[in-house]
Amino acid sequence: MPYFINTIRTPKPGNLPLVAEKVQQSMEQMNIPGLVSVSVSPPGATQNDFKVVGVLPMADADAVEAFHDQVFSNNMSTLKHSARSGISDLCSQENLSISRVVARSENLENGLNPKYINRTFVPVKVGKLNDMIDLLSEWGESIDHPYIYNVSVPMGDIISQVRVTHMVESFSSLESLNEKIFSDTTRMGKLGELIAGSGRRALGRITYRNMS
Repeated sequence: MPYFINTIRTPKPGNLPLVAEKVQQSMEQMNIPGLVSVSVSPPGATQNDFKVVGVLPMADADAVEAFHDQVFSNNMSTLKHSARSGISDLCSQENLSISRVVARSENLENGLNPKYINRTFVPVKVGKLNDMIDLLSEWGESIDHPYIYNVSVPMGDIISQVRVTHMVESFSSLESLNEKIFSDTTRMGKLGELIAGSGRRALGRITYRNMS
């Protein structure tokens, strides 16, 4: 089962471009695939600052553990390197999160060069998580649209929750995709039976992507 690790950083005021640049450089120096995005419409925008989010895909559970072994080996030398690189000093907050991918586009590239990444966090009724995953998996494959998607379950935070991620090439493409989703009244009705409350959205602009 594939996973991905998010690096989540909150730049101090004025440091957003530099933090995004340094996160990209870190990925390039480690020669690992991934992407970097910057928040352009986050949840609670009036209460929260910009975020720079890195996404590191992991092939399976062993890859996640190997990543952690690298981070925590030699007295956490990797984290010390991050501090030496200046990223930590530029941020007011840094953290990691792990998510398990339960459904995704069959073709991860799909011939697209996405600019936007839209993440929707959906609270699910207790006992209905598998039903929600089945619905979202079938739904994602059925939509005729140029986009990349995945459905994941965060390994932290509330237990009964899924994250739906859409990547598109333009803002107008995102608008069209949302229209297709919300006009599907049958599936929207099924979704309404499974959710435990209102979801949250986070829209980001992709500043770097290398999945090879």
